[in-house]
Amino acid sequence: MNKNQIEILIPTYNEEENISLVIKELNTEGFFNITILDANSKDKTVEIARSSGCRIILDEVSISGFGGSIINGLNNLNNEYFCIFDGDNSFNPKDISLMINKMENGADFVFGTRYLNGAKSEDDTLVSKTGNFFFTLLVNLLFKIKTTDILFFYVLGKKNNIQKLNLERQDFTICAEFLIKAYKNFNCKEVLSVERKRLFGHSKVNRIVDGFKILINILSLYFKK
Repeated sequence: MNKNQIEILIPTYNEEENISLVIKELNTEGFFNITILDANSKDKTVEIARSSGCRIILDEVSISGFGGSIINGLNNLNNEYFCIFDGDNSFNPKDISLMINKMENGADFVFGTRYLNGAKSEDDTLVSKTGNFFFTLLVNLLFKIKTTDILFFYVLGKKNNIQKLNLERQDFTICAEFLIKAYKNFNCKEVLSVERKRLFGHSKVNRIVDGFKILINILSLYFKK
């Protein structure tokens, strides 16, 4: 795999304080094919990204959430491979090389995980750690798969496999939907990726509300089987 074949997809909303550093770190690792999936930021996120040479895809009126932005980006890929990346500087771009190695050895999708072999996240709270443990255990039991991190949406994949996932979730729960459908239909692997603390701004995730939505989504996917 050539790094130029990988389109880095970064969903953003008001990340002007983080996005420049995120792009620079990706460039340092040899990734210049970057697409910003912006939910109509009110700050200078798009302006900064565009000046750094990124492709910009703005959310249309019909797109109502994080998941919608992701699906729209995946439906408009220009390259053979994609990597879903975060715009808040919590993902380490060095780990994409580990993902590439797994794909070159037969994986269809490679997921970053914060908890492989007992590792920990630098950005965890008691609520997020407990919730992720519960959801991961539930998914492994219900769907008979083996993952260590259901909610860390850091993934490398191939464009040709996307349509087979039939992604539907328009909100944050797409992270669980994507992983479950990928594991059920493809050869998936994990690599350890330490989650770094966000430098600026606040998380857009409401851990209680979105946690409840994730539970409903997991159960919905299970009963659809």
